[in-house]
Amino acid sequence: MTEEELIQEIEDALSFSCALPYNLNQQETKRIIKRAKAWFFDNYQYAVEDRVFILQNEIFRHPEFRATRQIKLPESIISVYDVREVGGSGISGNPDKDFGDSKLLGSELLLSPFVGDNLVYRTVMYSYFDLAKAYLLSTFAFKWNKNSKKLTILGRDPGRSGKNQQAQLAQGFGSGGTDVSVRCFVALNDDDLFADELFVRYCIAKSKIALANMLSVFTYNLPGGVQINASDIKTTGEAELAEVMEMINGENTPSYFLQWN
Repeated sequence: MTEEELIQEIEDALSFSCALPYNLNQQETKRIIKRAKAWFFDNYQYAVEDRVFILQNEIFRHPEFRATRQIKLPESIISVYDVREVGGSGISGNPDKDFGDSKLLGSELLLSPFVGDNLVYRTVMYSYFDLAKAYLLSTFAFKWNKNSKKLTILGRDPGRSGKNQQAQLAQGFGSGGTDVSVRCFVALNDDDLFADELFVRYCIAKSKIALANMLSVFTYNLPGGVQINASDIKTTGEAELAEVMEMINGENTPSYFLQWN
């Protein structure tokens, strides 16, 4: 759904498909959509997508980074939640990066029994990795500012550290270092977000509240002496907004749990 189609959807909802002689100005409707997008990107899990960006090691040798230790990321990035070195073998000791539970379970059931016990091996490896994290550091401390879209690298320098440092020094490549992967959430395309049912209902509810506020500024009657019940429009909008918020909060459930022994 394009922005023009979304605006038409909102206007039809407010005027009951032109049955009533009032509506919001399109500029105000666009403002409501803009503010709704910002709120959904921060609070609605289906308004963003999980992405991985690779920052080449040369970036961390640039004079601008050396001066501020900051990197300007694209405007579409909403949040960054992991920064780590690129490279290394898979969790099972091989270069295969696909080590999902379903794949290991399938290998247990369908492949030769001589290559079994992968799930048991993975459990042991996870236990080892938990202990090894105290000695083997593959992540970088960072700070992310969602307003400036700048990623600040704290602690050790990616341009001078990493698993590949010795190999790069041996080949004469500068002062060593490693490429860095950035895991982040990226904003959904506008057309895809505008097609979301909850986003449309949220914009309509906000528009009803804005329309009621506009109509209640002055007291007047429609032709024929018909009075406008602005308070009823506002109440309807607030009820719809509360329903949408409840549905969003119900969908934003955590995919993890914490256990203390």
